[in-house]
Amino acid sequence: MKKISIFWAISLILVVFPFFQVANPENRPGLSLEETFWIYVRAVQNSDLKSLFTTVTDKEDFFFLTSTGKLIDSREEYYKFHEDWFREKEWEMPVELLFIKEGKEYGHTIALFYYKSKLPDGGWYVLDSYFTLIFHKEDGMWKVIGDVCTPVDRYFAEDNEELKYTSDQVRVFNTIKNRRTVRKFKPNPVPKEHILKILEAAHFAPTAGNQQPWKFLVIQDRNKLIRLQKEALLWYLDVYKARRKYTEEELAKTEEALKKVLENVLSAPVYVAVLVDSKAKYSDYVLYDGTLAAGYLMIAARALGYGTGFFTSFFPEEKMKTFFNIPEHYELICFTPIGVPEEWPEIPPKKKLEELVIFESF
Repeated sequence: MKKISIFWAISLILVVFPFFQVANPENRPGLSLEETFWIYVRAVQNSDLKSLFTTVTDKEDFFFLTSTGKLIDSREEYYKFHEDWFREKEWEMPVELLFIKEGKEYGHTIALFYYKSKLPDGGWYVLDSYFTLIFHKEDGMWKVIGDVCTPVDRYFAEDNEELKYTSDQVRVFNTIKNRRTVRKFKPNPVPKEHILKILEAAHFAPTAGNQQPWKFLVIQDRNKLIRLQKEALLWYLDVYKARRKYTEEELAKTEEALKKVLENVLSAPVYVAVLVDSKAKYSDYVLYDGTLAAGYLMIAARALGYGTGFFTSFFPEEKMKTFFNIPEHYELICFTPIGVPEEWPEIPPKKKLEELVIFESF
């Protein structure tokens, strides 16, 4: 495919100097298929629903295959699609007509549509597609009865359009940005296949000397989790009482609040204790290996629609070892839930990147 900059240049010429310039922006009897095509294009480019639908069949028997593969099979849905689209403000779509076939009753056009829209957080979304429009003669006018979009290039770009990102790349970035610490879950089960897929991703985290010192202890037994909830409450209260002076009223309030927190935190259907072997070959690095594996686990879980959390405070290592009969030489990195959130938390405030990044030297 040609460079996009060349296409923009060609398309600009076609927009400014169309092959056919129709004075009346609406379809009418006697116009050629090509004249009708350009009315359709101009109406789309101007977000003009009224003019656009003078070029679309009046019958409900209609189909539109979108760029995402969704099938729209009625005129009413086609109208709604364009109504929603035309609410968008910052977009443009030059068009290059490539082929036209006009028969007595039926005809079709093939064109390249170069769609480009401004993203809310800056940059651009670009979609180059072949559009095949199928027309039928109705009351002396050519009317669109079918619309097939075939994407040929789809990417995201910075203001500098030389810097492009594929949809897959953007999906990875968005998955990372949308990972959240979740503290309350729905009871929806997590398929074993998903658990293994998530742990497989964790298994591919970087590790010193490829030592892979991990063990992933998976807990799904609800009775065991209920017992853990009671034990964790006692563990935390012991620490609370040892660290401060308190009244009985303060202790009772703390206990009640903590019960609710633990009930929510332990409401997921699946938990994973991320462990590392302190006897691994490069033992000084197992903490880093384990933390990286936990991070990969959480991103993989988010990609499948699950929430997680890097929990340690309620689950002290020595107590957890005893509770789950974990061998002494394993260290606990975190105890993370995997489940469908009751709701996704909002993005917390983040520092500006320029506050955190230093190039070359302080």
